[in-house]
Amino acid sequence: MEKAEIENLVEEFHSVKTLRELAICLKVEYKILTYHLYRVKDEKKYTEFEIKKRNGGIRKIVAPISGIKSIQSNLNLILQNIYPPKSSVHGFTLNRSIKSNASSHLRKRIIVNIDLKDFFPTINFGRVRGLFMAYPFNFGAEVATALAQICCFKNTLPQGAPTSPILSNFICRRLDNEIMRLVSTNKSRYTRYADDITISTNLKSLPSDIGIIKENNLILNENFIQIIQTNGFMINDAKTRFALRKNRQEVTGLIVNKVINVNRKYVRHIRAMLHCWEKFGITLAANEHFTKYNVKFKVISSPENSFKNELVGKIGFIGFIKGKDNLIYRNLLSRLNILAPDVQLKIVQNEIEQEANPIVFGEGRTDWRHLKKAFESLKQKGLYRGLFLKFHECNTELEINNDQLLNICKGLPKTDFSTKKVICLFDRDVKKINNQVAENGKPYKNWGKDVYSLLMPIPSHRTFDEICIEHYYSDEDLIKLDENGRRIYLSSEFDSTTGFHLKENLSYKTIKILKAKYPRILDYNVLNEEGKNIALSKTDFSRKILEAISPFDKVSFDNFKLIFDEIEKIINLP
Repeated sequence: MEKAEIENLVEEFHSVKTLRELAICLKVEYKILTYHLYRVKDEKKYTEFEIKKRNGGIRKIVAPISGIKSIQSNLNLILQNIYPPKSSVHGFTLNRSIKSNASSHLRKRIIVNIDLKDFFPTINFGRVRGLFMAYPFNFGAEVATALAQICCFKNTLPQGAPTSPILSNFICRRLDNEIMRLVSTNKSRYTRYADDITISTNLKSLPSDIGIIKENNLILNENFIQIIQTNGFMINDAKTRFALRKNRQEVTGLIVNKVINVNRKYVRHIRAMLHCWEKFGITLAANEHFTKYNVKFKVISSPENSFKNELVGKIGFIGFIKGKDNLIYRNLLSRLNILAPDVQLKIVQNEIEQEANPIVFGEGRTDWRHLKKAFESLKQKGLYRGLFLKFHECNTELEINNDQLLNICKGLPKTDFSTKKVICLFDRDVKKINNQVAENGKPYKNWGKDVYSLLMPIPSHRTFDEICIEHYYSDEDLIKLDENGRRIYLSSEFDSTTGFHLKENLSYKTIKILKAKYPRILDYNVLNEEGKNIALSKTDFSRKILEAISPFDKVSFDNFKLIFDEIEKIINLP
């Protein structure tokens, strides 16, 4: 959703005075909202179940039914964009994570970890209702009560509700402010990730306002404890600990002694899982794994798929923490791809599950940049105001060629994923695929479960069929020189017999490409007299388009309307 649209939605939310206005803002019919609020019995609104924790205790999970979860998800989007993120808060906050939280405590002399006991259950209905009646919401009693009813179950915030995390951040604003003021006078740093509080310092001893370390024990200051308690929380003494620089220091599960890193045991465990699969096959590997490590005692209906999915998640986490160019991550992912070529489909499925809007997959590393920028530009002109899209942003984890894109179309409908429109956009330069992705005289095809393929329409300024995304620009825009004098070239600019440029002292050696019946995009091996490539790569071209770097800040996206017109048709299909 665009920034302006979010701002309008937030403004609309602030102006809500009645339940009917609230329903409109939350994109739900009034009768559906009141049905869930007043007619569905409390015991029917959520599913409750217990799982065993590693330490033998019990954790209660409370998950909302689909109708309530949908309303909560829409409300969560609004609340996320109202919450003013404090520098100390890293949990459930836009653009922050356990990684950013851990980074705040990198290379510190002393680190203190404090856990808040029964965090979500401590936040009751009255506190949530009071929150909505206070600044920055200032709702009347009726609307505030309804919002609290939407968000609470059995008088508390349920741990499985989409709105619970962001509401906990609102509730903790005073707590965060008070601790921040305390540590700021003691040369210390404070962060909070949900119920996980971390305080660190480079002083030789822990500031007495926080506590003292005596005989290898941490004793918190009574005034500090009082701050926690007066804000309605209790400290979980069993999980409160400290670590000095000479010890292993962890913050939200990450090592912070020298660089942000995952525990070595975590990587070794992934390697062991892969080795077992490589040596004994996935069935034996999965059965052995869940016999040893199913600490939550879940019912595993498909051990092989669960094993594979767990590896996808664990390796993805390594990439998130260490970076997608990290050798350890790339080696682990390479081994997984050899064992399970279909693993890309699971990555696609995970991305779809996390997205609320229809999602568009393009080919290669660059198509998404052109589509995203074109969509933003056309929206700024007043077009497609009611159309909300997510574009898959290609990375080293999931770079999709046209064969893989076709596999998504074929394989995704066979998986169990949350139904939303998924559109795979194909170039027109591979005819054997073109015939598979469009049907019945239309440029698109429905593969089932709202998965569609879309063949790029031919823009009016092109007289050939073999269209790729760059062909949507005019030739004038396409061949603009960047700040280094590089540009995209077209095969039609070169003599198809000699390989020499028709106007400039340049050459292109791959004659076969120059003999194509349509102007192909040349973004490499365009050589000058010194034998150096002077072509602008497609990757750099797309990045300059997306970032509006001069002169690519003045290009026309009008031809892209053909694509978004077809996408809009697909979105509006029943």
